[in-house]
Amino acid sequence: MIPKIKNNERWFLFGALIVGLSLRLQDIFSRDFWYDEGFTGIAVRENFSGLLEMIKQDVHPPLYYFSLKVFSGFFDYSVFGIRLWSLIFGMASVVVVFLLSKKLFDSRSAVFASLVAAFSPFAIQYAAEGRMYSMFVFFVLLAVYFFVVGLQEKKSNGFLWLGFFVGLSSLTHYMGLIMLPIFYLTYIGWKIIEEKNLESSINKESLKKLFLNFLPSKKLIFGLLIFGLIFSFWVPNFIFHLGKSKNSNLDWIKPASFGDIPVNIQMFIFGTPLGEMSAGMPSPNEIEGVNWLTLSVIFTIFLTSLFIWSLSQQEKKKEIFLVWMFSLGFMVEIWALSLLGKNFFVARYLMSAGFFIFILLGYWLSRLRLVHLFIAILIYFSISILAVDVGYSTGWNKFKAEANKYSENNFYVLNSFDYVIAKYYWGADRLTLYNLDWPIYNPDYWAAIGKTLKRTEKFSDLKNNPKALIISNGPLPQEKKLDSEYNSNDWEIVSQYDNIFIYRLKK
Repeated sequence: MIPKIKNNERWFLFGALIVGLSLRLQDIFSRDFWYDEGFTGIAVRENFSGLLEMIKQDVHPPLYYFSLKVFSGFFDYSVFGIRLWSLIFGMASVVVVFLLSKKLFDSRSAVFASLVAAFSPFAIQYAAEGRMYSMFVFFVLLAVYFFVVGLQEKKSNGFLWLGFFVGLSSLTHYMGLIMLPIFYLTYIGWKIIEEKNLESSINKESLKKLFLNFLPSKKLIFGLLIFGLIFSFWVPNFIFHLGKSKNSNLDWIKPASFGDIPVNIQMFIFGTPLGEMSAGMPSPNEIEGVNWLTLSVIFTIFLTSLFIWSLSQQEKKKEIFLVWMFSLGFMVEIWALSLLGKNFFVARYLMSAGFFIFILLGYWLSRLRLVHLFIAILIYFSISILAVDVGYSTGWNKFKAEANKYSENNFYVLNSFDYVIAKYYWGADRLTLYNLDWPIYNPDYWAAIGKTLKRTEKFSDLKNNPKALIISNGPLPQEKKLDSEYNSNDWEIVSQYDNIFIYRLKK
């Protein structure tokens, strides 16, 4: 079921992996955890029962967290150890992109597709992040690979493996469940296209065959049963999470517009600012001197041209249909759900669609003449080089590296989000939360914070603690606050670690 890789192909794939690995290792040590990664780090340090309770309070399934706890334990749950688990799946996804593209098209397409996946800034970002998205994409790619095997090799066990990997993807991220209709619609479309290729005339028999195409095969049904068995133990928690998502857990996701689809594809290819990885809905990388909306218009024209070009590829009609379904079709499905009030349209949630865009681009590049290929590559790298570098946080890692310097101090954090990050780096025992903008707010119901939270509603408590240090993600605000005791002029900087400022009371 897995195609053989020839010697010359191995060298190309090996080159793509080396380039991809070097790009993904650049910031894996220095870049700070953001809020979601802080949640991950706090969760895996819990015992298994505590980890399970945190997951139940969150809206994600368990496979990533439990496997990460085992793996990162060998690295003392460090930033590197947590991100390394994602890196492994990110690099493995490049290999599966190669195999899937070769299965769909040919070796030349596979080489280009794996190179696109290796160079994609978006894929690089999330292969070096302590979250489940890289693992999820890997399982989706494997599921689709065996789905293609089942479609092409009618008597194979591909559909059984499809069910297995869809089950694993759904236990990694609930987007795996939402993707199920795409598998079925693609199955129907593949069969219809195949039938039309066999039948040149419409008659009673051909209409009967067309109707039968809407019915899943026995092996596809068995594959779905395998998926159901794998996911069944988590169903009660999934139902609970559905109830939570109706209330507040996904309120930060904006309703999608149809124009968000090309914008998200733009993110897949050109990335998002690293400094905005903590944002719920980041924008694409800005290009020096070019408004990103202008670039989006140009990019939409390119995508439309690519879509029209792909329709002309008659010899690979079924395969191109499949790739569009798992890229554009999946995004259209999530957009349609937004119209029904179910908002999931976030670039990282749609990351698997990006990898099918990479496969399509690989196929397109493999069909270009040498001079056109050179121009396309030149344009891409020219745009990428002009991307505005907004930077990213590195202060928390540097601050933690000097832990001995602060062994006698107590830390106060000024907002709930920074508290979660600080809790990962320093532990809850040394932290006290003082919500500067809203002192009475108590976030102890947050899964990453919990009932162990120590907090104060009075700024005077900070002044009366001789060992108090304030950790601030930026200079202390100068303006007046709700608590009249707050006065930034009473405090002085002890140390500064890039964007992280450490303050003490003036003597």
